[in-house]
Amino acid sequence: MSDEASIYVHLDYNIVHYVKVLMDEIFGGYEFTEITWICGLMGAGERFPKSHETILYYYKADSVFNIQTRLGYSDRITKALQKDEKGWFYTRGRESSGGMNCLKTYICENPLLTKEEAIKWAEKNRPQPCWDTWIGKPEIAKTYGDYGTGTYAYTPNENVNYATQKPEALLERVIKASSDEGMLVADFFGGSGVTAAVANKLGRNFIHCDIGINSIQTARDRLVADKAEFEVLEVKDGVSLYRNPVQTMDKLKSLIQGLRNEDVLDKFWEGSIMDTKFGMMPVYLPNLMDSSTRLLDIPQMNRIIREALPDLPDDIQRVIVYYIDITDRNDIEQFIKEQNDQTTIDIELRDLKQVLDDIVLEDEAEWEVSETHDSIWSGWQVEMKSFHSDRVLKKIEEVNLKAEQQAMQKRAKGKDVPFNPIRISDEGLETIEWVSLDCTNADKQAPWHSDAEVKIDRLGFVILNGKKTANFWDATIRSNQKPLRMKIRNICGDETMFII
Repeated sequence: MSDEASIYVHLDYNIVHYVKVLMDEIFGGYEFTEITWICGLMGAGERFPKSHETILYYYKADSVFNIQTRLGYSDRITKALQKDEKGWFYTRGRESSGGMNCLKTYICENPLLTKEEAIKWAEKNRPQPCWDTWIGKPEIAKTYGDYGTGTYAYTPNENVNYATQKPEALLERVIKASSDEGMLVADFFGGSGVTAAVANKLGRNFIHCDIGINSIQTARDRLVADKAEFEVLEVKDGVSLYRNPVQTMDKLKSLIQGLRNEDVLDKFWEGSIMDTKFGMMPVYLPNLMDSSTRLLDIPQMNRIIREALPDLPDDIQRVIVYYIDITDRNDIEQFIKEQNDQTTIDIELRDLKQVLDDIVLEDEAEWEVSETHDSIWSGWQVEMKSFHSDRVLKKIEEVNLKAEQQAMQKRAKGKDVPFNPIRISDEGLETIEWVSLDCTNADKQAPWHSDAEVKIDRLGFVILNGKKTANFWDATIRSNQKPLRMKIRNICGDETMFII
């Protein structure tokens, strides 16, 4: 980190203590504050009900820090306000300036104000500095507890239907405290994009990262609505390979040129490739149904060397090991050089992501394009006729099967529970979540430029170019210029590009 930087790590009680030890190893020479966020009652059935989470705050001595003030006095303080002989409001207690027996602390010396007016005056003119305990209401947000999913509260305008989204007021305090306008704020576990959204509103630059495709799309839509300037960069890390692992695995085998089944090989090997120089070369593929094989590291390579190579036929000269992610290719190759001394077999490493673009299964769509000039619209219109996604249908089948099993279990216990399966129309248009038109580029490999876009929320209402409307979607999207490309996102988060 730079000398101006700070780092905040938010975690709950399950893991915070372990991560604190790791953070101390990395940032042990820095200053540290443990922040307790009182975010609401979240464990009513426990012996000591859970009501807080922890924020680890590490910073350098010269890092940026702007003193933040609390947004209001607690109910205990306001209820305990008294007037002295002059009519000035004062209080006693822990939240004033000491212990329970501290001297009087005056919040307002104007006897003409009512109690409510005195509190408002004090909040504006004598705000209290933030402590290391942040209380949800009224400190983080005046409306805390009125909205949200129970664990974290946020105002209705912030709601993007993301399970673990945090209130913007929480991130606003963090960003204001540890950065100035024009500085960079980065969130590498970005979730719903609240950090990027707040950073943009506060005049900071931002980086939003997340491994989940839904996170990237949620954050992108949120930033579009805020009219933020940004670009989306895709890092090919193999995540798409896991979207449909069974079908992808079958297609993957057909895309690796020359790969064929070999009965003489152990099941560890996916098959082999014949080579004029080396003969039969066994091929290792990571199992997409097993996420533990995703990363090729030294322990996995050691297993290949110690367990798989010795069982190969004697005439094998070379094997091919495909990987999706790798810890450090140079380190792995050095490990192979040092440890592969029991055989004369060469090990060739290949990056599976090089064929990733050909692996991802795309959705199918039909549409009609027309140029319209009438009293309602003058420009181009794309009308969707049908949309079909194998992934969406598979997910719906899984949900229906689970619901049917649960209904059968309840009926077995004597409960009359109906089973109402989710059904999709023949056109399948209800499985579309978002449509975007690019009127700038016709090249499939060119960066995407969204000239018009429609998002359909979960109630069926249209969000047109980032603005919420009260209209239901009519299966069309319009643009001023002739559309050249179209992107469609299904309700499972997969995006497919079509050349118009």
